Amino acid sequence: MISRISFRRSAFPAAITALLAASLSLVFSLVTGASEPTRPVAPKYIFIFLADGGGITHMEITRMYNRHLYNEGLTIADKIMKEGSVGLLTTHAADSLVTDSSAAATALACGCKAKNGAVGTCEDGVIPKTVMEVAKERGMRIGIVTNSTVYDATPASFAGHVSNRRLYATIVDQYLQLEPEVLLGGGRDQFIPRSRPGSRRRDDADVIAAFQKKGYAYVSDRPGLSQAKGGKVLGLFGLRDLSFELDRDKSREPSLSEMTQAAIRLLQEGNRRGFMLLIENENIDSAGHIMDVTSLIQDYREFDRAVALAYEFYRKHPSETLVLVTSDHETGGLSFSGYPSVKELQKIQSIRISLSKAAEILGPSPSPEAVDRLVAEHFKGFTLRPELREAIVKKRRLGPTYPSNPTVGALGAMIANETKAFWISAGHTNQPVFVAALGVGAEKFRGYQDNTDFAKHLFALLGKTK
Repeated sequence: MISRISFRRSAFPAAITALLAASLSLVFSLVTGASEPTRPVAPKYIFIFLADGGGITHMEITRMYNRHLYNEGLTIADKIMKEGSVGLLTTHAADSLVTDSSAAATALACGCKAKNGAVGTCEDGVIPKTVMEVAKERGMRIGIVTNSTVYDATPASFAGHVSNRRLYATIVDQYLQLEPEVLLGGGRDQFIPRSRPGSRRRDDADVIAAFQKKGYAYVSDRPGLSQAKGGKVLGLFGLRDLSFELDRDKSREPSLSEMTQAAIRLLQEGNRRGFMLLIENENIDSAGHIMDVTSLIQDYREFDRAVALAYEFYRKHPSETLVLVTSDHETGGLSFSGYPSVKELQKIQSIRISLSKAAEILGPSPSPEAVDRLVAEHFKGFTLRPELREAIVKKRRLGPTYPSNPTVGALGAMIANETKAFWISAGHTNQPVFVAALGVGAEKFRGYQDNTDFAKHLFALLGKTK
């Protein structure tokens, strides 16, 4: 009896002490504004938009084109940048001052520097997890959209790990292991057995059938994509890369924004855990490599239309969404020079086919008459100088900084001379690229940072500690 009374007496001061401590803590927090540490809010929906090869001037030229010719804005500049955060990212690789797409994408996806040519593999040989792999581990759905081949360097670096970016069949097999809920783009040639026309596999594997056995719905054209349903969808809309927006067959091939819209619909349906979606426009890089300013602008406009879909999604889910818009590197060193006006923009607008399509029409051995007819029909208002015509007919490259295809190089030089949209080269440059961020965690991407910081910020938001 005595011991029980003693226990209660000793417990009473302890309770008073605990209550007093709690009261003092409350008073302290009210006076100082301090609060208990809280776990950072993580975005439920993450959009990563990547303009492959897209530089700041590419975006700005497209913005001016939209404003002066269509009285339209640009979602990236007018919405994402103005309402969110803006930063700059370095682009160099581990072994070069100028990166290729695989090393740059590895930095963005894995948070480590890589050597040119490596996919999802750090310079020291370490195989890290990608932000997409971590997102999937957290229960989020993942999706990849590209107008390149799905096994190309950028999408591959977010999903897989190989020592050489040209190990396409291995990359495709790694997609099958990862099982992204949505995989849309080109590159059917690595999914069909070698016995089928157009295949570039070295074995008889039918990877499309293997995906279907895992529950994927398979679609191969624009109508099929619009009707696609189910938890997992594989869409392959061409044997190789998809077309430039200028050349796209709109009855058959979906645009980047249409693929993005479908991906959002498929990933969101019945989804309580959120998603991470990568959207890449490879055509911006491809246009830079052939010095094709018209194709670049039209594909950047299409890229911006895809970003606009994510912006509308963000408006509906502002406290749960993060939208990121960036690039892996800049291609071509494009800029206006020599005081152009709206007149030059209108000349760019008048071109209706890509330079690669023009080279395809002319073929490998065009006559001078065929060259003149092509310019008159597809490049109205332009004048091809005699020396440029001769370079096409005699298959003579203009110089080391021009594209290797003489037709593409000569036509590109014609356009540059008459529109004042000049290029430094047909290759990648070391220019930093912008990153625009809007939504949950956007402030992390502000300032001048290394491209590896991009993934590190995403890892932190996903709760990855190591």
